[in-house]
Amino acid sequence: MTGTLPTVAVVYGRGSAGPAEILGAARGLCDVVFVCDPAVPGVAPLLAGMRRRARVCEIGGHDTAAAELLREHGPVGIVTFSEYCLAGTARLAEALGLPYHRPDTVRLLTDKADQRAAFAAAGVDHTPSVVVRSAAEVDAAVARLGYPVVLKPRTGAGSQDTVRLADAEQQRRALADVGLAPGPGEGEAGPGGGPRDFVVEKYLPGDPAVAGPEWGDYVSVEAVVQHAEVTTLCVTGKFALADPLRETGLFLPATLTPAVEKDVAELAAAAVRALGVTTGVTHTEVKLTPDGPRVIEVNGRVGGRAVGLLDRALGIDLLALAFALALERDVGPVTAPRPAAVTFEYFIVPPRTVGTVRAIDGADAVRALPGVGEVDVATAPGQPVDWRHPAQRLAFVRGAVATHDELLRLITSVHDRFHLEFAPQ
Repeated sequence: MTGTLPTVAVVYGRGSAGPAEILGAARGLCDVVFVCDPAVPGVAPLLAGMRRRARVCEIGGHDTAAAELLREHGPVGIVTFSEYCLAGTARLAEALGLPYHRPDTVRLLTDKADQRAAFAAAGVDHTPSVVVRSAAEVDAAVARLGYPVVLKPRTGAGSQDTVRLADAEQQRRALADVGLAPGPGEGEAGPGGGPRDFVVEKYLPGDPAVAGPEWGDYVSVEAVVQHAEVTTLCVTGKFALADPLRETGLFLPATLTPAVEKDVAELAAAAVRALGVTTGVTHTEVKLTPDGPRVIEVNGRVGGRAVGLLDRALGIDLLALAFALALERDVGPVTAPRPAAVTFEYFIVPPRTVGTVRAIDGADAVRALPGVGEVDVATAPGQPVDWRHPAQRLAFVRGAVATHDELLRLITSVHDRFHLEFAPQ
């Protein structure tokens, strides 16, 4: 399947863009060799389909052996679209002399405690953060910081096990949900078999007046970095979070004034520079507080749902940009036009229940709504549902409307037409 195009290795794992989407973005730019560990959950069922369309390099856990296997495919660039593969991709890039995030940069991108320390050292953000491994250590961190706080895994993605603690009762329930034991040093086992690390951060209060009380009080910034220069592509608006901290969708343009949007973009760029990022596509989340924008976190890869949104709203292919940067091609000044419409993707998320889906109806009625372009139902009767997994979505609604007010009315109509029933566990 090789031709005259250069080869880029794509390290594939959980949360990545799909193989077909990746190959579509690479078309005309490069040949792709998928680098896969069959032991990673969700990868093995995709291997046969990948092999029909591209080369596949199967690797295990040994970095040196993996690098030698990959070397045989002659890649001149490497990239991943999975948060969980950033560290492994950096090690492979270093072993093969390919451009990518340095391993020390990836540590800052994936370790939420170290990232906070880097922001503080650079004067970018000073949100207090404490590493904890047990319920007792959570108690001590809360006593130091005061409610409200956010408890989150030290490493991870998709807001998994991320909860806001406003009082002792919420704290008690949350510790049970995330598996932190009541004794010191007895937390849930991590990847190495020992207690799993969490961080407790002071909660950043949102200012509903910044984006508007109907919308989320945070945004994301999609950017490209080349030769350590950060170029903002757009500031992405968010729908209001579902309890406790679950994303419900995104849209363009955001509902910010030009002055606030400029401040947000400048803060995100400073945060990216503070972590030493010199190349790649980044996704930075920013909270809109009464004291101005504050950094939530920087991700050293494309924002998952942002890929389709930017393509539809702005004609920008984030995956293709990532390939061009992996090939060290000059992407030039990337400018995004102001969207002609309000383009959105809305998520139907489960209520705070654990059990199974009994019924989900109304998708055809939602598809018939003016402004709706696509409805993808991601569940079926009998499927398990667990609100504690923030990445679980029951359906996706995509489209475009003329104004933000029209979007609010449309989302109300979406909920009126979807009929959901659940059987609690």
